[in-house]
Amino acid sequence: MNTEVIQIALLTAYGKAYIEGKDVSFEKNHPGAYNHRNIRFVAKLPQEQLLKKDIIAENPNDWFNYLKKEKFKRLHLTYQPSTNIITKAHLKSVFDGKGRQLYIIAEKEAKCDVWKSKWQSEFGELMSYYFLMIKDMDLESVNFPTIETTKLYLKEILNDLVEFTMKNELTNWTKVFQNALNYLSIENPSELIEDDYLPADCYSLEAKQILAACDQAWVFGGMGSWNDVVHVHDYDLYRRLTANLYDTLCNSIVNAINSYPEK
Repeated sequence: MNTEVIQIALLTAYGKAYIEGKDVSFEKNHPGAYNHRNIRFVAKLPQEQLLKKDIIAENPNDWFNYLKKEKFKRLHLTYQPSTNIITKAHLKSVFDGKGRQLYIIAEKEAKCDVWKSKWQSEFGELMSYYFLMIKDMDLESVNFPTIETTKLYLKEILNDLVEFTMKNELTNWTKVFQNALNYLSIENPSELIEDDYLPADCYSLEAKQILAACDQAWVFGGMGSWNDVVHVHDYDLYRRLTANLYDTLCNSIVNAINSYPEK
């Protein structure tokens, strides 16, 4: 998976567990803690220099403490267009330059805060900012599909891509999508995700299957990635499948992460 996607998903997972009273910590030696020492949670993005008054938390664990101290009741991850971060919207093409983004929603009573990530280079180092995009927003009802439904949708697009790549003789890509599909039926959790990757005793086997499959099927990137495929019989179908894959993967990650705690 993209490192930014992994990081925001894990921060949500660990934050959720912390708020629920679990003894968890997101340390620099965590396998998903990319650029850990440069993660900041801020009230606004710095223009030139980050002011001390704008720093809400210097690291993930301090942010978890902040959320609990401020009596936030729940975190969830959401994947929405930038123009409407709470309500559901129609599918957008992954190629249209707009796309969707992942946000963290922190709920408090009938209000919520919305956090967005921004990675940028400063002083020769890569900084990962999570900034308070919207504060005290009215909270609308948000319902996520079940893990079972999520798994079915993910299986459907992966089957479609296996069929498409076989017809177009894209042998290596067939293996990639078939391997992702296989993860959805693995019964041994240790074959899916490292033991210390997710907060302990929080996520079901099905959630881990989905996350492992999404990691394997995340084929987006630069040169040599799935985005670079051009020699296919039906390029319009390729574009539709790719857009569907991207949306399905992001929604699957969101639904898996949000499956804890169970309502």
